[in-house]
Amino acid sequence: MAIPPKLFQQMSTLVANSLNAGHYGVRLAQDQQEVQAAQHLRYEVLFKESGGSANPEMLNSELEEDEWDAIAYHVVVVDKKQADKVVGTIRLVSSTQLDESQPFYTEHAFNLDAVRAKYPKSLELSRACVSPEGRGGAILMLLWKFTMQFIEQNAYQVLFGCASFKGQDYSQHQDILAYLYEHHLASPELMPVVKDNVNSVSIKRVVRERDESQSTGKVPTLLKGYLKVGARVSDRAVIDPVFNTTFVAIYVITADMFSSNHSLVKHSF
Repeated sequence: MAIPPKLFQQMSTLVANSLNAGHYGVRLAQDQQEVQAAQHLRYEVLFKESGGSANPEMLNSELEEDEWDAIAYHVVVVDKKQADKVVGTIRLVSSTQLDESQPFYTEHAFNLDAVRAKYPKSLELSRACVSPEGRGGAILMLLWKFTMQFIEQNAYQVLFGCASFKGQDYSQHQDILAYLYEHHLASPELMPVVKDNVNSVSIKRVVRERDESQSTGKVPTLLKGYLKVGARVSDRAVIDPVFNTTFVAIYVITADMFSSNHSLVKHSF
């Protein structure tokens, strides 16, 4: 799906500062070729590596793409030692780019009406991934810092998305889900509500059935960052056979995030 040229033309005004770490640099994708490089990385990480169910078209193109790509801002980390190869990416979809009746990607699984009504200028974060050879921390930190810049410079009121855990057996994530439920649950008035036609499980049930003798892993690094700056999560987890994941909805109120003075925000500029 081609990105409209006018979207690329807007990008130079959206983020003023370029960021670098060693031989890595981060920026908004500059052309269709860089967008496709990001989509190929998404295919490699989110489907091939994670065991997702790619359709024939995706298998043929080796690109993971959907309808939101055409209106998204694609953040890419490039490796200058490899001719600017894309080694990390995250997709940003702004409420200002949506048609009036168009939902966010997250809204296919969750009703976010309460959050969006209270915070109209919103930004969805999705499709974050890093190439296997670059998971030592620098690439993810560049994606984080650039996104924090983008949020502040464009005055978004809330950011949201999905936090995913590999595999569809939610019992394999009981420790993480219990921790999220007990420490980071969304307030009732802003709770993301799972839609009726979506396969999901109550996290309260997971907590009740939890076998504390079985350890089931750690909180993923990116989610840990969101939690440190105030992320809140849904009370149900969705089972996703397409991506072979279990995921929850998360949101962060940016005023709270920037007033927290947390190092993850303070050191991003």
